[in-house]
Amino acid sequence: MALADYQALIDDLVRDDTGKITTADRDEAIARAVARYGKDRPRIKVEDVVAPGGNYLSLPAGWQSSFSAIRYIEHPVGNRPATLLDQDSYALYDGPSASEIQLIDAINAGQSVRVNYTIRHTVDGSTDSTPADDREAVSCWAGALLLDQLAAWFTGSSDSSIQADSVDRRSKGGDYAARAGKLRKRYHDELGIDERKNVAAGVIVDLDTADSQGNDRLLHPRRYR
Repeated sequence: MALADYQALIDDLVRDDTGKITTADRDEAIARAVARYGKDRPRIKVEDVVAPGGNYLSLPAGWQSSFSAIRYIEHPVGNRPATLLDQDSYALYDGPSASEIQLIDAINAGQSVRVNYTIRHTVDGSTDSTPADDREAVSCWAGALLLDQLAAWFTGSSDSSIQADSVDRRSKGGDYAARAGKLRKRYHDELGIDERKNVAAGVIVDLDTADSQGNDRLLHPRRYR
């Protein structure tokens, strides 16, 4: 499935009979959905890097700044089972000319180091890196974004061409919003994601402040160090 297939699937999910959603809107929604999916299920890339010798290792050629993250590093390469470096034995280091992998233990020059890391997904006219089982989920997220746009338009529109006796704008906006919510839920369900995982928990803060006269309060005395 490439971009054209996503476009057809999203058209079917949204069924915009108002003509408000443009091709550009749809393609932007697909791009945003792919980006969102990439954060939830990033693409995995494996690349061998030749050590220059010492405690620094160049990042893989396919590394994407501001996105990629190391999953694990294998060295030496080829052992069965694989020999993985302890996660506390390496870290990303921003050098004066480029970012590198800093190692606690030096590796001899010429040795191969296998880096398993994440990159963004790609969906365009000829390429689709998303797994077949997750493509419907991506389409659902894109459809939800478009339905959100329709909900916002109908809720805030004052278009005089919309007759009050045939279309209740707020009701229609609410319908689009509800459909968007259902598609978003389908996305989470398809990927097995808990929708509440990004909801911040309540925080209780103990404010050790003085009373109106500058003295300690009876139940909350200030702490002194």
